Amino acid sequence: MKNKLILALAISLGAFTACDNDSSKIEFDGAGDIYVRCQKIEGETQYAPVIYAYGNMYMSSATVAFEDEESTEISLEKIGQNATTYTFLPKAEDFTTTDLENGVYNFTLTSTDDEVLNVTDKLLDIRIDPLEITTFEYNEDEHSIEIEWGTVENRDIYHVKIATEIDGQIIYSSNRLNDNKLTITPTSEGWDRNYDMKAGTTYTVSVSAYKFENSNLQNGYHINQESVDYHEIEW
Repeated sequence: MKNKLILALAISLGAFTACDNDSSKIEFDGAGDIYVRCQKIEGETQYAPVIYAYGNMYMSSATVAFEDEESTEISLEKIGQNATTYTFLPKAEDFTTTDLENGVYNFTLTSTDDEVLNVTDKLLDIRIDPLEITTFEYNEDEHSIEIEWGTVENRDIYHVKIATEIDGQIIYSSNRLNDNKLTITPTSEGWDRNYDMKAGTTYTVSVSAYKFENSNLQNGYHINQESVDYHEIEW
């Protein structure tokens, strides 16, 4: 299952609930979130969108489009069979040297009861530089990792995770970090102890710097930009 940063940081979006005059009826409610993922690819800074839509009920579809009427509508993919979350997670071919348009993005969420909800998210013109891993040492016998990365000015936090693949199942998630180095061992806090690491399997280590829409409101889902670098290990 795909996992977002907020899950990795153990921060819940929370339940959307709103009641009308009939207090027993839950109204369809939700939220949309779009942010920029930035990374150095073959020496160039490239960008792609990461998009999430959330509902408090099962949804049959979720789409998003920029406020410009000529903008192409993007259909999001559901997570799980009975989905309350839809997403667009970029692949390699989605990255370009052209940054995303700043402004309002309009989300259309449709419940399985055919209720339609329109919500928005605003992408701000705040950017941070790409993050680059400078030191990566993996001890295959002890399964320990030493990582250092370059300082990213004006970021709010750093975060390190290990997953089955890029945007895959998260099996290790660090705390929010201020330092630009980290040591990970099998006894470190942050491992998913319900997941059995498999010998000979390749895992993806990611180091991210995040800039939130409001630096004083770092609640995990109002992200404006992620700058990220990756490294693979074989367990």
